[in-house]
Amino acid sequence: MQQARVYIVTADPVIRRSLRRMCTLNGYRTRTFAAGVEFLRTWIRQPPGCLILDLKLPGPDGLEILRRLRATGCRWPVIMLAAHADRAQILRAVGRSGLLFFEKPVREAELLVALVHAALALRAVVLPRPALAAERIPWALSVREEEVLQGLLNSERIKQTAARLGISESTVKSSRRTILRKLGARSTAQLIQRVTLAGGAHALRP
Repeated sequence: MQQARVYIVTADPVIRRSLRRMCTLNGYRTRTFAAGVEFLRTWIRQPPGCLILDLKLPGPDGLEILRRLRATGCRWPVIMLAAHADRAQILRAVGRSGLLFFEKPVREAELLVALVHAALALRAVVLPRPALAAERIPWALSVREEEVLQGLLNSERIKQTAARLGISESTVKSSRRTILRKLGARSTAQLIQRVTLAGGAHALRP
């Protein structure tokens, strides 16, 4: 569990500080986010970890953020935090999403146990097959290609990626072709699978 990573997504600054302090004191490396969209934009660049996700968020709620993460290939373990009144809503999603649910305020001892189980689940998700370890070397992408890759994994259209990065649509198309070639993928679906098995976009760096 040494140096395990936890990503905390909640709009409540008190909860953010409390969870960060608890995780840090117990040997976890943490990063916090005040909104789910912030995490969505950056998760592909982060080392794999466990996500503590609040249901109530500005903009898309926790369940919508989780849906988008799963759609872009993120299979990291998720611990969802919610009030008692939201229990039924969360439980309807548990079987589909494979998440752990805690009512707020969460007990520290229970959350720490959940993080241990989450770390074990994470290993099963992100540890690459032996063959993939050797494949990482030629997978290195440039910074621009990683930015375009993020758009691919977020299901962005070419026009959206071009606007976000301030580049032409032809440049986005060219970068997408280069990414598929470098990763040896014949389709976006195969690309997402390979990136996920490799443990995220950080594994593509030299």
